[in-house]
Amino acid sequence: MPPTLLDPIRQRYACRRFAADHAISPDELALLLEAGRLAPSAFGLEPWRFVAVDTAQREAVARACYDQPAVTSAAALVAIVALGTVLDPDSDYVRARFEAEARGGDTAPVYEAYRAIYRADSIAAWAQGQCHFAAAHMLLQAAHMGLDSCPIGGFDADALTTALALPAGETPALLIALGHCGDPAPERLRKPLD
Repeated sequence: MPPTLLDPIRQRYACRRFAADHAISPDELALLLEAGRLAPSAFGLEPWRFVAVDTAQREAVARACYDQPAVTSAAALVAIVALGTVLDPDSDYVRARFEAEARGGDTAPVYEAYRAIYRADSIAAWAQGQCHFAAAHMLLQAAHMGLDSCPIGGFDADALTTALALPAGETPALLIALGHCGDPAPERLRKPLD
C-alpha cells in the first residue's frame, strides 16, 4: 500500500523541548507557511495572518508564553493571528474575498449566508477557531518534512499582542514552535476509534 497522509499524522506529536543544534531553513519555513495559506476557511475568508517570529521578538514572545520550554528552545516560531475588525460584512477585505470566492459570479448568496452568522461581539472568537485549520495544515506539513512541532495555546494574549506588535483588531490565536525534538517520541496514546 502506498504511503498515506496517516503516516505523518501518526508520527506527529507535541514536542516539549527542541534540540539547540537544528535550524529551520527559509525554504522550510516558506513551505510551512504555504501549507497554512492553503488551509480551508469558512466563506473563503482566510481570517488569519501568519507572523514568523524574528530574533528581536523572541524573548518577549517567550515571556508572553510563560517561558514554556517548547517556545524557548524552538528553532522557529510562527504566530497565527486572527483577523477581527476587517471581517465586518461591509469591509473592503470581506468584499475582496467574496468576489474572489465567487470567481466572477454572484456574491449575494454568500453575503446573505455570512450576514446571517456575523456578530460583531463574537467574530474574533470565530476567527480564532478558523485559525486552527491553518495550524493543522502547518503541523502536518512539518511532520511530513521530518520536523517536530508543538502548538502553543497557553499565553498571555495581551503580552503576545504587544510582543508581536499586532495592530488593533488582530488577536493571537496560536503559536507553533518548530524544530527537531530534543527527546525521543513517546508512545502514541489515543482512545480507540469506537
